[in-house]
Amino acid sequence: MGIFSGLFSRRDNTPRPDHVTFTLAQASYTYEDGNTGLHDTTLTLDTRRTAVIGLNGSGKTTLLKLLDGSLAPTSGSVTIRAGEHTLHPGPRKDRKRVEQLVGCVRREEIPNSFYRSENIAKALDAHMQARHIADAERQARIGSLLAQLDLSVWRDRPADALDSEHRHLLAIAAALCLNPTVLVADEPTKGLDEIGTAHVARALFALDRQVVFATHDTDMITRPEYAIDRALLLDGGRIVFDGSPQDAVTAYTDLIRRMRDRV
Repeated sequence: MGIFSGLFSRRDNTPRPDHVTFTLAQASYTYEDGNTGLHDTTLTLDTRRTAVIGLNGSGKTTLLKLLDGSLAPTSGSVTIRAGEHTLHPGPRKDRKRVEQLVGCVRREEIPNSFYRSENIAKALDAHMQARHIADAERQARIGSLLAQLDLSVWRDRPADALDSEHRHLLAIAAALCLNPTVLVADEPTKGLDEIGTAHVARALFALDRQVVFATHDTDMITRPEYAIDRALLLDGGRIVFDGSPQDAVTAYTDLIRRMRDRV
């Protein structure tokens, strides 16, 4: 079996699909404090690279958490279609399969267990061992991930020795441990300077993976080398634009201008 050829366990012969389709049907989410993070939303996402933009509090994180299963919709439904399988991200019964399909990246956040490991190679190994991946497969994946994400020279260093740029890359590596089909990434370059942003973005988009990501970096989503296919603009918990990255940035600029004019 190749380094990343198996999505499910070795007892499951189902191959890893090359993409998934997210479907939201009148999906909404209301937090315990009464604030609605996402209003009734109907949406199908199956593009290779989808950007989600909007001001703080516009609903970006809520949408991504509904996609990756961290949140279950208060009303409506969210489903993931992968090959012949249709899964519901929120309910416990589909949780394991969803975890295998969808890798989650949240800024530079890595599992707390990584900070307790002697070095990042052992941290990745323990992360995969806890998910019952065989030793030979773990070692092959670790070598491949560290090489792909420019982390090889850091393999024997502890996680807390990494700078912010390399913690962002390690967060992506952690999300790839189960060889997911899609990465759902919430601000994967947040807080980085221009050079660090370019490094992390190049690494992220060089992966052979479907990616849905939220960002405030409108320059990044229009750069041709990243080949972003589609962009969603959120405002007030609603999708107010869905189209090309260039047109989404224009709509975003207009939205900000209208807000300033009202002040």
